[in-house]
Amino acid sequence: MMKWISTWWFWCGLGFLLYVNTLKHQYTIDDLIVVTSNKLTQQGVSAIPDIFSHSYMFGYNGREDESYRPLTLTTFAIEKSMFDANSSASHFIQVLLYALTVLVLFRYLVRLMGEDRLTLAALITLLFAVHPLHTEVVANVKSRDELMCALFLFLSLNLFARSIDNASKRDLWMSLFIFFLATLSKETAVMGVVLFPATYYFKRHDGFISMVKNSYLFSIPFLLYFLIRSSVLSDVLIGDPIDPVANSLALSSSFSEQLSTNFSIFAKYIQLILAPVSLSWDYSTAVFKPVSFGNPAALIGLALAIGLIAITVVGLFKRSFFGFAGAIFISTFILTSNFLFLINCPLGERFMFIPLLGIIIMIIFLAERIPFLNGRNNVLLFSGIALVLGVRTIARNMDWKDNVSIYTAGVKSCPNSVKTRFNLGTAFIQLGNASTSAQEKKTYYSFAVKELKAAKEIYAPYVNIYENLGFVYAELAKISPTKKDSMAYFIKGKESLDYAIFELNLSKPTLFQNQFAILDQLILLTKKPHDKEMLIDAMINTVRKVKKPSSEELKREIHYLIQRKRTDEILAPAIVMAKKFPKDAAYLMLISEQFFKEGKLELSLDLMKAYCKGNPSDLNAQSNLGMLLEMLGKEEEAMLLYEKILKADPNQAHTKELYDKLKARIK
Repeated sequence: MMKWISTWWFWCGLGFLLYVNTLKHQYTIDDLIVVTSNKLTQQGVSAIPDIFSHSYMFGYNGREDESYRPLTLTTFAIEKSMFDANSSASHFIQVLLYALTVLVLFRYLVRLMGEDRLTLAALITLLFAVHPLHTEVVANVKSRDELMCALFLFLSLNLFARSIDNASKRDLWMSLFIFFLATLSKETAVMGVVLFPATYYFKRHDGFISMVKNSYLFSIPFLLYFLIRSSVLSDVLIGDPIDPVANSLALSSSFSEQLSTNFSIFAKYIQLILAPVSLSWDYSTAVFKPVSFGNPAALIGLALAIGLIAITVVGLFKRSFFGFAGAIFISTFILTSNFLFLINCPLGERFMFIPLLGIIIMIIFLAERIPFLNGRNNVLLFSGIALVLGVRTIARNMDWKDNVSIYTAGVKSCPNSVKTRFNLGTAFIQLGNASTSAQEKKTYYSFAVKELKAAKEIYAPYVNIYENLGFVYAELAKISPTKKDSMAYFIKGKESLDYAIFELNLSKPTLFQNQFAILDQLILLTKKPHDKEMLIDAMINTVRKVKKPSSEELKREIHYLIQRKRTDEILAPAIVMAKKFPKDAAYLMLISEQFFKEGKLELSLDLMKAYCKGNPSDLNAQSNLGMLLEMLGKEEEAMLLYEKILKADPNQAHTKELYDKLKARIK
């Protein structure tokens, strides 16, 4: 093989050229989690101590989750200080990291396999470098955790292999440190700990005890990571339940169905490795339908899994590189496979970033055993395959240029994914919001409605669909040229939200906020008394569906009950308001005074009682309550109340005067 194949500039150059067309890309999909909407990384380097003392998602949503990747987030904080979160800078760093990963992988494979297998190491690295499955990791800035994890893991393995060759303590300690960096980049690196004894096992023909003796030190960074993680995330005991929108496996009716469906997903993983034609950023509900073990895809996946395990076990026993390849695949894939536990993703192309290496090694070594593929023919075959894959990678990169582009590509590849449809609809809403042209807004919003409706057909219980439908219909109503058109859009928005709130019993707060806004507009626009009354009743019923109503929502219910003259129903929300929101209960005093002026003393009394119950320290209000009791002939009750007030504060002159007059009158 040509000498330049061993040079650093060839492998770095290859990695860089494959992704150079991503440098002008915008931030897409979940990049906001680590860059634009992350409160910690947006503070720059000053936030690094906080980054190390919180979970991965804390800077984004303020919640501690079960992931801990401080080193990855630190790079984004440094970027913020240096480049002010510039997307081109972020993508340049992604490409640079990938180029280095390709180089380090090649160096590791050569050291592991030996110089006599340089051609095989080069072909493995070549296929790894050009594979289109990697586009999600390199082109999506958020996936830097995968990149850094792989880079540090390969570098650590290479240093360990070199320490075996040179008996170098320095290389060994550097390897330990860099493996620790890999774990701080992404937690899945911890499973790479098995690759160190495997590396020793395939470089030396010593026994099991020698293998353990020469690799046990890697348990130190392994345990240190978990020690730090458990200290930082000490309050995170149980993760959030798996979102059925994100992972359809959570919808399985039985464990058997879940397992068989997951084997069909495993078959899809292998298909994407061997034929990466139709790629998607998302494979959520309902891309994978529940299947039984009688399903062909499930049977194929089961057979592939059994075959892979068998090849690994036999290969390890015989010290064959098939065993090493299997160890790479299984160890780096198992945590995201959904076989041990469910995660919020049934299939992710990014999860194949390192495991893919294991399959490629198997393919290359299998081809070496085929007589007519030995030597030059082998190189020509895989070079041709690499060329095809490289062209596909470069083309796929352009799908990641912005949100609309990647979401559109996702809909084409996975039209039955609720999230590809929903996210494309949301992207159109954002374009409509940004536009200054009414006609352009209408076009974008109409596209959004189409995609959101398609998402609803795929998985109706997805609450965010109705949140966005309510919003977009309201926006279409605002830009409609006639009152009739506005009413029609508001009604469509109301119907969508009614379905979510009353039929599906969804309870996301923004659903109600959007529905209140739409109903307010409909009540304002509607002139027919009967129709207005129906809308007001709908408003009251909607408020009553809120599980934990706010002060404003309780005020809304009381306000519309008064409009409908359903005053006998006011007391219930009034009592809740006085009890839960005593500081806002002055509103009840205003309503009480209004009823008093209208001569509705019983209603005035009920509201005053509710207010006083929530504000027992307001002695003036208590005195006014006593006066109302007197006016309604409830003198004994008024007397007891006055005595209670004076006991609390004998200096209440007005109450003392009322008490004395009432006492004299009763006598």
